[in-house]
Amino acid sequence: MPALAIASTQPTVVRPFHGPTDTIQLMIQMTVGPRGEQSTLVRSLKDHIVRDVQPKDYFGEILAVRNFVAEKIKYSNDAVAVEQVQDPERMCQEIVSFGKAVADCDEIALLIATLCRQLGREAAYVTVGFGKPNSFAHVFAIVQEPKSKTWIICDPVAGTDEASMLARVTTFKIWGIP
Repeated sequence: MPALAIASTQPTVVRPFHGPTDTIQLMIQMTVGPRGEQSTLVRSLKDHIVRDVQPKDYFGEILAVRNFVAEKIKYSNDAVAVEQVQDPERMCQEIVSFGKAVADCDEIALLIATLCRQLGREAAYVTVGFGKPNSFAHVFAIVQEPKSKTWIICDPVAGTDEASMLARVTTFKIWGIP
């Protein structure tokens, strides 16, 4: 078994879970903040991801980000009663240091939206539920392809079966990122 390695980068915000509105507001702050789309480390990772994509292939860039995150982030649930949100820079540092990172759906959506905003793309978060109205259980990012203005669903947590997940959605809310 390899030696245990723990990244020392900060921050991860840890607090009691107060519902999706509170978490989404934190995600939006992290997206646009100094450890999000303003981060040079996030910029460097974005550059690495899209380096081989043809110029002005905006759809290809979005897919490159989605597929990179799917490959480099192992999905894991949050603790039962605690909301933990790693900022984008910390997740990038984990990937650079260890080759992979571990994150839940909100952190995966946060990283995708931030990387795509670094590309100059509009992004938003979508919370969805699979039962009663306004009871949300999952979040993912959507990113706008600028030529067609089409919004692309980027949800590696759903795997290759995003359509099946979407068919089960009974309630949703879209959260724009200013």
